[in-house]
Amino acid sequence: MKRKVCFTFLTILSVCTFMACNHISENTSENIDTDLILQENIEIEESAEPEKDQTEENSEVNEISEENAESDSNTELEDFSEFEEEKETENNGETEENNETEEVNYEIIDNLTFEVLSQYSYYFSSGAGGWSEEFNIERDGYFKGKYYDSDMGSNADAYPYGTCYSSNYSGYFENLKKIDEYTYEMTMREIHYKEVPGTEEIEDGIRYIYTDAYCLGGNDTFKVYLPGTPLTMLSEDIIIWISYYNDSDVVLTMPIIVDEENAYGICSFERLSALEDATMNYNHYKESYDYYTELAAETTSTAEMVDNAKCRYEIADYCLNYLWDIVRYEVEGEEYDKLLNEQREWVSQKEAQAQANADEWEGGSGAPVAYYDTLADMTMERCGELLDYIK
Repeated sequence: MKRKVCFTFLTILSVCTFMACNHISENTSENIDTDLILQENIEIEESAEPEKDQTEENSEVNEISEENAESDSNTELEDFSEFEEEKETENNGETEENNETEEVNYEIIDNLTFEVLSQYSYYFSSGAGGWSEEFNIERDGYFKGKYYDSDMGSNADAYPYGTCYSSNYSGYFENLKKIDEYTYEMTMREIHYKEVPGTEEIEDGIRYIYTDAYCLGGNDTFKVYLPGTPLTMLSEDIIIWISYYNDSDVVLTMPIIVDEENAYGICSFERLSALEDATMNYNHYKESYDYYTELAAETTSTAEMVDNAKCRYEIADYCLNYLWDIVRYEVEGEEYDKLLNEQREWVSQKEAQAQANADEWEGGSGAPVAYYDTLADMTMERCGELLDYIK
């Protein structure tokens, strides 16, 4: 009995000891965990201090960056402002330049007459070259002009140097009357052609096809628009013809002649003085005349000599007619009447002298050569005399 009690006591004691050990173990474990936590907190707090410093440093960096950004922004604004000022200056300069471009000068014509129209030369072309037509108008409405085009690719054995389309004409305008502030109208009374339109011939390896006038051959009523005419008054088709030569996109800067039915716009330019015009054309014809004169020295057959003499006479005759058209408007009154009688006498003398020189050959092969040589030489000499009258 005593042994049993003792065993029971020992058992209870063991259990209590075990429970106590467990309790101590748990408390120790809690204390260890608490220490670890405390230790970790300490480490976290210690490590948090540098982070706070880094934040402050970042804040300072950000403040500096913001200052730099603000400085850069101000610099950019200053640069942009300078750019805008420069751009505005350039734009103002362009505007001023554009304004200057639009401030074109042109002659103001209050009362249009044929005498005013005679101060210009008239030109019709696409602006791309190749073909052209030009004419002058005199103070009585008389006009004279020529059309020319060439096609060197249109050739054959008989005309290896191609084909030329040509028209030499003259005529009269009349009934010039005012329509409105900018517009006049005139009619064509007549037009004559030196060569019959539709005919052709071959000379010096070139085929010449004679045609009607281009811009003056298709109508008998024409409008004249004065400088200062707003371009809005003209059709697009007319503007296409004249825009290449007009100095403004807003108004006309020259008189133009218009065939409205065919939508042709004919430009004008300040005409050369009578002396300049006469001298320039005289030199041109004289150069051609001298060329064929030198060529005559190399010809051997009579046929070639005759052709050469005919060619020289034709050149001299063209020159004479051109100069006479200038003389008749430059020499007036009694002086012109005297000159006209002198010219008629000279024509008679020329024909007589040419025939006399041909008769010396008594019908021989040299007679036609002598005849045309005389005509050519006397006509070219007379051109020089007429030039003196213009001077």
